[in-house]
Amino acid sequence: MAKGKSLIEREQGEESSAFLRAEAEPKHLVEWSGSSESIPYRSAKGIFLGLLSFCAFIILIAGFFFWYIPSVGLVNIHPALPIIFGIGLTVISVAILTGAICLSLAIIKGRDIFFSYKFRGILIKFFLPLMMMIGGILKIPRIKIEQSFIEINNQLVKGMGRRVKPERLLILMPHCIQYIDCKIKVTQNVRNCVGCGKCEIGELVGLSDEFGIDLFISTGGTIARRKVYEKRPNAIVAVACERDLTSGIQDAYPLPVIAVVNKRPQGYCIGTGVDISDVRNAIRDFLG
Repeated sequence: MAKGKSLIEREQGEESSAFLRAEAEPKHLVEWSGSSESIPYRSAKGIFLGLLSFCAFIILIAGFFFWYIPSVGLVNIHPALPIIFGIGLTVISVAILTGAICLSLAIIKGRDIFFSYKFRGILIKFFLPLMMMIGGILKIPRIKIEQSFIEINNQLVKGMGRRVKPERLLILMPHCIQYIDCKIKVTQNVRNCVGCGKCEIGELVGLSDEFGIDLFISTGGTIARRKVYEKRPNAIVAVACERDLTSGIQDAYPLPVIAVVNKRPQGYCIGTGVDISDVRNAIRDFLG
């Protein structure tokens, strides 16, 4: 009982922390002035492509120094060691740069190029953290990088052409999508929703019934991860803000995730919404 209580308190603390982070977010990250129009979702492929190219350039420079500096000492051990070390480093650099080129072509063309979706792991695990760091140095708003990452991730996932059975697909929703004054608890059982129409949960339950898909309303990241672990889906449709979607895609990898950015007419973490047609289209992308 104490363990269950501890889990609930931890989740409540996580929710409070998320809300406080949103409240304390710099203005260049949280562009909200009281209406949904003040937080538009804009295509940011140019930012992503620019950062990706810059990262590739840095890799080339770093690769040269990683080879040159140790080779000065390696040659004293054996004349062939700098060559062997250089070949190994070249193979790694070429693999990373090939991924960057394929991803860049896919971004420009708007479709899969040379199996670019296979480089999704390099994007998530290698390029994204590097791009976040460089973006911070160049004063590029984090939300812009996150928006571009989500857009490219969705493009790559759709390019995979993966088809899953309805029972192997999971829809994850944030609890802040529920009407703020609603007295009904839907986080334990979404079927408790009476469909009053004051929020989109009723329509989402309808989508769940229509396609035979599991719908889960999460109260926090820990609970969402536990649900994914228990359900073990083959694919996920997730709705949240850019920050949570970005971290969720990273945590769920290699599972394919189509991310849908929520609407925030009242700001972060309160009274959010979602375009039902976007969720429906994401479901159809996986079901075929």
